[in-house]
Parts: sequence; structure tokens; C-alpha cells
Amino acid sequence: MQSFKFSRLTSLIKSYDSRMWILFFGWMISAMGFAMVIPYLSIYFHNRMNIPMSQVGLLFGAGAVAQSLFGLWGGDLSDKIGRVKIMGSAQLVRSFIFILMGILAWKGGSFLLWALLLICNWIAGSFYQPVANAMAADIAPKGKRVEAYSILRIGGNVGWAVGPMIGGFLASASYPTLFFFASLATFISSILVLFFLSETVKVDSSEGKFTFKDIKKLKSDHLFLQYCAVGLLLFLVIGQLVATISVFSVDYVGISESKLGFLYATNGLIVILFQLPVAKFTQSRNLIRIICIGSLGYALGYFLVGFATSFLWLFLCFLVISFSEITVLPASMAIVANLSKEKHHGLYMGGYGLFFSLGWSIGPLIGGILIDLLGRQPVILWGIVASLGVLSAWGFNWIGKRLPPDAISPRVL
Repeated sequence: MQSFKFSRLTSLIKSYDSRMWILFFGWMISAMGFAMVIPYLSIYFHNRMNIPMSQVGLLFGAGAVAQSLFGLWGGDLSDKIGRVKIMGSAQLVRSFIFILMGILAWKGGSFLLWALLLICNWIAGSFYQPVANAMAADIAPKGKRVEAYSILRIGGNVGWAVGPMIGGFLASASYPTLFFFASLATFISSILVLFFLSETVKVDSSEGKFTFKDIKKLKSDHLFLQYCAVGLLLFLVIGQLVATISVFSVDYVGISESKLGFLYATNGLIVILFQLPVAKFTQSRNLIRIICIGSLGYALGYFLVGFATSFLWLFLCFLVISFSEITVLPASMAIVANLSKEKHHGLYMGGYGLFFSLGWSIGPLIGGILIDLLGRQPVILWGIVASLGVLSAWGFNWIGKRLPPDAISPRVL
């Protein structure tokens, strides 16, 4: 049995270009560094600096808007000057910013200064993830893209499984140390990309500038924009996973920060264990139907949060949310890759990332306002969030009837 599993793993590894696995490890280490910090920042701001959650949500929103805009630029630029140098440089910048944040946590500083550093960190990050997604589209053929994005998600969620556990321990002991460890992880990721990852696009130095005319390539693709607009509804729901649910779990349900870290580790562990089997099952089926099912799963998971009174109930909610996540996200990325032309993978990934980041920006803002207004009425609070998931499922079903068959069903490739 073990030799059978090992042979399947060996076969999977050999079935992809080696650059996919370098991307995998780079994403994993980067995610671990980011996941050490981000779940605990909102708690730090709210509990230690006495910042209202509405302001914390506004900060997360502003950062995500900046991230989305620069992600569009980074994706398009990577089509012209290459993926590697953009991803590696972005990680070096983020590593330095984490050091500055550690110094700020050590010496003290205003919320405005924290906000500036955090937004800069998000902007640097926007030059990494859309470009990595574009590189995966370069490497993987259409029929294997759900699996390819599942592989990257496993790498990211190994980081999300380990990062919050380390972060919870470090946050309990010393917040400055938390940021210094995040900086080290991000630096290692940059070295892996810059020195071990080879380019996947032919660099054309004559096209090295981004202009707003490039956006017209997306503006004329009405089906793609409609697909992204529907996705925005779901991203508003997904955007509650970090700031909103972490503060709600600690301040209203009453669990400890270390137990919160365990919940995020559970999310990562589910992706690690079940992402590839789910991808194997879903990539041969209608991807829109898969996304609709996952959207309804998100709605159910967040609605159940409204009834949480204990760690175990939150654990159940995270299970439902996590299985919805592994159903929706790789399939949605595969559709974007299938809709985009080969020379414009970066631009399309950046465009899709813009809507994704908008969801992550507006989502925490909505969540922060809802907590301030309805924190003592959790069923209403999370019912509002869940209704967006139901609406997104309807929207995906609507747009699925308009997308070309080869974009949503590998059977016709």
C-alpha cells in the first residue's frame, strides 16, 4: 500500500515541469511567513492598540485595493519582462518590510505608520501571487490546470497550516519576534525564486512598459469581466476568513489566540490532505457546477459561525469552510487560465486578482462594521455574510450558461 502511494506521488512529480515544484516550495515558504503574521494583526490592533474593528477593516480594505491595482500592473508586466525577476524582487521587498514592522512592534508607533507599512507589504505581495498563477498557466496544459492550481494551493496551505501555529506561539511571547521570523521566511522564498526558477515567457524588452491601454484587452472581454464580477460576490464572503472571523472567535466566542491558530492550521491541513483528491474528481467535470456547490458550502459554513459558542463549534465551521475552499478556488483559477490567451496569462491573472483583492478589501470592511454593529447578534451578522454566498452561487450558474464550453469542461478540450 505504501509503495503504491509512493509510486503515485512519484508519477505526479514526474508529470510536471520541475518549475512547478519550485513554485510549490516558494509559495509554501512565502505563505508560511505571511500566515505567521496576518491572523494576529487584527487582534494586535484591536486589543493592544484599542483600534475599532471598523478602522481595522478599513485598513485591510485599503490595502487590498492597493494590492489589486498593483497586481494588475504586475501581471501584465510579467507578460513583457518575465515572471522570475518580478516575483523574486517582490519577496525581497516584503522581507525588508517585515523587518520594519518588527522594529515598530518593538519600539512602538502610531497606527498610521503601521497602516503605511502594511499597505506597502500588500503592494509588494501583489507582484508575487498573480505572477505565480500566470507561470502555472504557462506550465500546465488546459486539462491539468485544476490539478496544477491545487498543487500550488497545497503548498500555500502547508504554509497556512504551519504559519499560524508558529505565529500563535510567537504572538503570545513576543510580537517583534513574530515579524522577524516572517521576514526570514519571505527572504528564503525570494532566494528560491531568483536562483532556482527559470523563466517561462520569452522576454520582449520593447514591451516593458505598462500602460492603461493594456486594460482595454480586458475591457473588451465582456464574458471574463462578468465572470469576475460574479466572483466578487463570493470573494466578499471569503474575505471574512482572516480579520472578521479571528476577532469574532477571540472576542465574542472567547477562544484563545493559540486555539485560533489551531483553527487556521486545520484549514491548511484539510487542503494538504484533500486538495489533490478533490481536484482529481472535479477537473473532469463541469467546473461551474463545482464552483456553485462550493459557494453554497461557503454560505453554510459562515452561517453556522453565527451559532458558535465554543471552540468545537468553530472547528466544525472551519471544516465546512475549508472543504468549500478546496472545491471552489482551483476550479475558478482554471477557468481564468482557460479564458485567457497564452501571451496574456499574466494580464488575466492580474485582472482576476483585482476582483479577488477587492473582495478581500471590501469584505473585511463589511465584516468590521458588522461586528461593531451586530457583534451581540451573531446569527444576523453571519446570516448577512452567508446570503452573499447564496447569491454568488446563483450568479455562477447564470454566467456558466454564457461561457464557452472548453473553458468550463475539460471533456471538450
